[in-house]
Amino acid sequence: MVGAIAFLGREIAVLQPETDLERAIISDDRWKVGARWGKPRPGHPEGKIEAHIGEVLANLERLGLDPTSRRKLRLVALVHDTFKGEVDRARPRSGDNDHALIARRFVERYTDDEDVLEITELHDEAYRSWSIGSRRGDWARAEVRARRLLERLGPRRDLYLAFYRADNAAGDKRAEPLVWFESLLQRQRRLVP
Repeated sequence: MVGAIAFLGREIAVLQPETDLERAIISDDRWKVGARWGKPRPGHPEGKIEAHIGEVLANLERLGLDPTSRRKLRLVALVHDTFKGEVDRARPRSGDNDHALIARRFVERYTDDEDVLEITELHDEAYRSWSIGSRRGDWARAEVRARRLLERLGPRRDLYLAFYRADNAAGDKRAEPLVWFESLLQRQRRLVP
């Protein structure tokens, strides 16, 4: 069950765990610290991670997912951005210092579900691919990176896309990265039946 509160004229889910696994995750002291981190910033006017998580959960509800996909993506939502506060800003935000990899390692303590683990780790990769084209003008390199993502995702592409839609609809994120990625995915589906 997801309750809702109003935030900036939008409904945001209140974090109400539905399973023992969700309860265990949000009871973890490290998760609590991470969820309370943040202040308003571009893409995240809601500030604290817990508000962003609530908005992503509400967006997942609107997608009408099957129960298994919904359960998996709720777990991803709970952890995907929760450890941004642990990133060392003095170092490059990659490898062991990437919030998504930190989140994956955290959630590995709770589940071995590869869908949850992969989507948690890769949740920003479509956006990062688009950024190469948008910021550097290198759309060929952006597509190569996105195609590598799609290869790695394999049969979990649609699950990833559902999460990307829910995450991208949160805050004040731009639609262009999602539209670009969906277009690329559609072109690839036409080429590979």
